[in-house]
Amino acid sequence: MARRTADDGGRGPTSCFSSSAPRTSRMTLRPTTTRAVPPRPASAASPSNAVTTPGGSWNRSTAREVPISELQEKFGWTDESWQVGLMNAADAASGVKSRNGNGAVSAAELERYLAAPEDGQYLTSTALQQKRSALDAKLAQGPGNAVDVDAFDSGWQSTVARRADLLGGNSDGQLSAEELDAFIQASKAGKHADTRWVPDQQMAALQSRVAEAAGELDPLRPEGASGANGLSLVKEYARLALDQGANVPTFVSYMLSAEDVKETPAGVSRLESTFVRDPELGRGGVTDSDYTNTGFDRGHMKPAEDSPTQEAMDESHQMSNIAPQHGNHNQQVWRTLEQGVSGLVNSQGGKAYIVTGNLYLDEQGQPLPPEKRETTGAGERRLAIPTHNFKTVLHELPNGNLTMYAYLMPNAKEGPSKKEDILPLLDSHRVPVDRIEELLGQDLYANLPKRVQDKLEKGTPGEGVFQRDSLYFAASLFRFAPGN
Repeated sequence: MARRTADDGGRGPTSCFSSSAPRTSRMTLRPTTTRAVPPRPASAASPSNAVTTPGGSWNRSTAREVPISELQEKFGWTDESWQVGLMNAADAASGVKSRNGNGAVSAAELERYLAAPEDGQYLTSTALQQKRSALDAKLAQGPGNAVDVDAFDSGWQSTVARRADLLGGNSDGQLSAEELDAFIQASKAGKHADTRWVPDQQMAALQSRVAEAAGELDPLRPEGASGANGLSLVKEYARLALDQGANVPTFVSYMLSAEDVKETPAGVSRLESTFVRDPELGRGGVTDSDYTNTGFDRGHMKPAEDSPTQEAMDESHQMSNIAPQHGNHNQQVWRTLEQGVSGLVNSQGGKAYIVTGNLYLDEQGQPLPPEKRETTGAGERRLAIPTHNFKTVLHELPNGNLTMYAYLMPNAKEGPSKKEDILPLLDSHRVPVDRIEELLGQDLYANLPKRVQDKLEKGTPGEGVFQRDSLYFAASLFRFAPGN
């Protein structure tokens, strides 16, 4: 059977898109190099509605620990799993002496360990970019193409340098850019048992699991009732709330970092993935064939291109991440927005906590009761058709400041396909995050201090400036109205 990978509207693999060339080009979004990018100049001002948050966007509590054995039992992790290995490493490196090696871990301890992994066992994309940048800075200070492995300012970076010289180089006590690259690529491929790459996105999902088990608020987990038919699932790279009555996700949340974008292996491709039933749902889960000949696209909530690994790409093709979208909306308007958000995070740096989902609204913008929702489906299983898709973004900038914006877009059958028409449509459908929360009945980003929520969630960012990049449009800059 031919592989079906595009959001093809249920028309089968031979008619995914009438103009397939532009779509294929859009899939090639990965950088051609994994070298660290130069630091962004201080003059690159934050958006004017950004909130200064000294010490970080929120403070996780080291006291909110969970026994590692309890997490193993809850999620089925073995002693040999990377999750348990990472939690043990974080437990051993706890900044609170009374908690060191006590067999329990908190999301804060995971965060602290990964910010400075002294043993070099687990490296996030952020850590890899920091290491590349540190090496580039040392090489720029003097002649030669290598530096002493002990020349780095932080202990963990020297540990990584020694390991890279040993496992990816010639063990001469010097580290070159080529040796570091070889070590990193081999680690990503799983060829070094003592060092594992953990993408920022995967780490955020793990922290979310630990935080939830500890009863701690988390940026990926909204606070509030999920409804009688709601089912919460935590994946390796995202989490979601599934409306089982609608057979459509209420929302999917995940973290996207600029560092993950830069460290994504070039071989990650949606062409290697297919739409599959969510294995956690068994026979009750939606299948690819439920969309066949419905006329609707299989619309990703978490975009496939926001996948830092092939495993994440495959996960994004589980049908629990999919909702019925009209073809033009999915392929033009919604895709422009997706690429805009990704482009903004990549250009400004930092990390974005993104919540994307579906709403069913009447002509007055009020929630429709379940029996009033339109449905589709190739067989007996009915799929609710969202009237609107929403996307909210909490962007933590490299300087620690926060900004936030949201869109509430009609899932329209007819819509624009040209830049000059799409951009005004997007701008006209920006809304305060408060509006999305009101419609969902949930508190998004409840982990933020109330004063920060009050500042960010009530404002509506102003004009969005998009620029042409290859065959798709990406948001390279957002200007925010003063006072929001």
